[in-house]
Amino acid sequence: MFPGASLIVTLINLFILVLIVRAILSWFPGMLYTQAGRYVLLATEWYLAPIRRVIPPVGGLDISFLVGIIILYALAAFIGSGNLVATLILIVGYALVFIIILLLVRIFFGFFRMDPWHPITQMIMQSTEPFARPFRGRFPRRPGQFDWAPVAAFVVVLVVYLFVESLGRFGIG
Repeated sequence: MFPGASLIVTLINLFILVLIVRAILSWFPGMLYTQAGRYVLLATEWYLAPIRRVIPPVGGLDISFLVGIIILYALAAFIGSGNLVATLILIVGYALVFIIILLLVRIFFGFFRMDPWHPITQMIMQSTEPFARPFRGRFPRRPGQFDWAPVAAFVVVLVVYLFVESLGRFGIG
C-alpha cells in the first residue's frame, strides 16, 4: 500500500456513508429538500449524475447510488490491496450477490400475488428475467402456477458465486 492509501480509503468509506444517507433521505418525501438534504445532494450529485446517464432509472427506481457504492468499494479495495485481479473478483462477487438478492425477491414475489404494474415489481421482473430466460424451456411460465425458472437461475448464480468466492479465498488474484 502506498503512503496515504489508508486516508484515501477512509475518505471513500465516508463518501459511501453519505451516499447511503442520500438513499435513506430519498425514501422520505421532502427530506432531500431540507437544509441537510440539500447538503447531501450537493455532496453527491456530481458523482451520481454521470452514473445516472449511463444507467438510467429501472422501473422508475434510481439505482445509480447502488452502482456508485459498488464502484467506490472496488476502488477502495484496489487502493487497499493494489491487486487488480483480486479487485475484479471482488466486483464480480458484489454483482453476483446483488443478482442473488434480486432473484430471491422475485422468488418471494412468486408466493404472493404482487401488483404486476407496481414499479418495484416491474424492476425486479425486468432485471431478473435475463437470468431466468435460459431455463424457460425446462420450466415454462404458466398462468396461475409457480414460476420455477427464477429458482433454477438462483441455484446457478449461487453456484457461480461460490466458485468466485473460492477463487478469492484460495488466493487466485
